[in-house]
Amino acid sequence: MRSVVMAVSLMGPLVAAQENARSDAAILADAQAAFDRGVEKKTLLLESRRNFAAAADHYLELHRRGARSPGLYLSLGNALALADRWPEALWAYHMGLQLDPNDKMLREQLATVRTKVIFPASGQGRPEPDSWPAWLPRPRLHELFWISLFLYSATCVLGTTAWLTDSPRLKLVALAAFVLAGLAIFGLWHAIIEQKTQRDAPLVVVAENTPLYRGNGTSYAVQTSLPALPRGMEVRQIHRRGDWLQVRLTTGEVGWIPARAALVVAIEQ
Repeated sequence: MRSVVMAVSLMGPLVAAQENARSDAAILADAQAAFDRGVEKKTLLLESRRNFAAAADHYLELHRRGARSPGLYLSLGNALALADRWPEALWAYHMGLQLDPNDKMLREQLATVRTKVIFPASGQGRPEPDSWPAWLPRPRLHELFWISLFLYSATCVLGTTAWLTDSPRLKLVALAAFVLAGLAIFGLWHAIIEQKTQRDAPLVVVAENTPLYRGNGTSYAVQTSLPALPRGMEVRQIHRRGDWLQVRLTTGEVGWIPARAALVVAIEQ
């Protein structure tokens, strides 16, 4: 009898170990299979959503295991959106764009799912419009550094040569290089500021409709200008105290929300 009890008590850890031993490739295959079943059952809404939710959970398991790629977050976001878990989908698309800001599909899907957010009639908290031209690639920080260094060096060489030879053509080329170097250095400075902002005040997607409190607790009053935040709204975390986050809206309002209602966009290093 004692041996039977011991065998039963060991079954739990053994099953857990077998689950952990599953390869990432097997989990990915399960995710894709569940997603395909969701597409096949698209006329049966509830069953289809269950399959998409299962696919999303498999992709999330890969995320929890440390997998990081734009493709993973695109697949995860699509599965979450089709499972009607679209605030999480917004988080997934933002996570992917942290890795590759030039991914066109991630940006398109983000824009599509953002239309589901029910913002206040006053327009408070709406995402700021993207000022970067869609056709222009977004260089990474290290790319901007090397471009800036190259153009600065070229400006120095061309400027010195133009001054020694007194060549009008070289002077124009040196001036053009100077302007380009200035733009590249400005872009590098802007990218550094953006990176610092994301590190110090990471983007947060509100996971569920939640009151916006004046302090870190339900005993505080709610903000009068915007009593509640709709799920899917994007805010910035400016402070954390225990299980509460102090957040700032794109329109400047500041308040507190429970951490359980927040999905923080942050790629762990």
